[in-house]
Amino acid sequence: MNIKGSLIIFLSCIYLYSFSGCSSRQITLSNIESQKVDSLIKVQKVNDRTIIVNFGYDAITAIKTEQGIVLVDAGISTALTARYKKTIENIFRQDDYAYVINTHGHHDHIGGNGVFSQAKVVGHENCRKEVSERWTNPEESMMSLCKIAEDYEQKLQQSILNTPEWEDIFTQKIRYMSAYIDVKNQIPVKLPDITFSDSMKLDLGDTTFEMIYFGKFHSNSDIVIYVPEIRIIFIGDLFSKYGRPGISDPSITDAVKCMGAISWIENRMNNIEKVIGGHGQILSTDELKNFTNNILNKYSGQ
Repeated sequence: MNIKGSLIIFLSCIYLYSFSGCSSRQITLSNIESQKVDSLIKVQKVNDRTIIVNFGYDAITAIKTEQGIVLVDAGISTALTARYKKTIENIFRQDDYAYVINTHGHHDHIGGNGVFSQAKVVGHENCRKEVSERWTNPEESMMSLCKIAEDYEQKLQQSILNTPEWEDIFTQKIRYMSAYIDVKNQIPVKLPDITFSDSMKLDLGDTTFEMIYFGKFHSNSDIVIYVPEIRIIFIGDLFSKYGRPGISDPSITDAVKCMGAISWIENRMNNIEKVIGGHGQILSTDELKNFTNNILNKYSGQ
């Protein structure tokens, strides 16, 4: 089934999706839920040509350039990202997508790559491997995703309707349910068309995107993206608020890469106004400095 077919199913709310192997219970997205999804898609205006589209922890950033729209990350699923795409086009009044840049290869950042079929996907060379690994055992992926969706459904039943807590749980349930549907319907994730090993620069006339590989940290494919013309740096899931590192593997072996990337960031620090995280959070330059200092302190004696 193609992306359009998946979206029709997701929006029409006709079909029931059975999480076979995890539960005999069937989960339906009702018309009310579908309307609620739309109401919870939020837009943050970063500047005159940059917006962040959020649905809970799902987030993509869109930047207008002379040569088309460039996106940073693509969300968790094709159905949700198709909605974000419509939001972007309504605001920008254009639909010419040039590139999608993946900050790393985790499924909640690359699931919607294929929605932007005319765009070239850019990522670190390890990103292709991380994306491909999702399809080595789709049954296992389905089991994991449906278990998460069911857990959120149980929490939802225990929450007060339409409170901030309820909405947070609801967005998580929908995110993982829609990712499950993609896997169930065998919708492949679009792999990066363009990859690099250490660093890369994209020149789109009035806007340049400078990228550097951070080394193994939160994932095997973490990159940092700096856009000097709009004074923004994208850090993916490398750290959260207050500079807390997003380390998945505590035994980091790529210290040299990390230190090189930190030096690269510090050389650009004076021209950075906004720091954008992988889930739509806008962080301060002080938090970025805390993060770089944490890494420097960790490896300064090595």
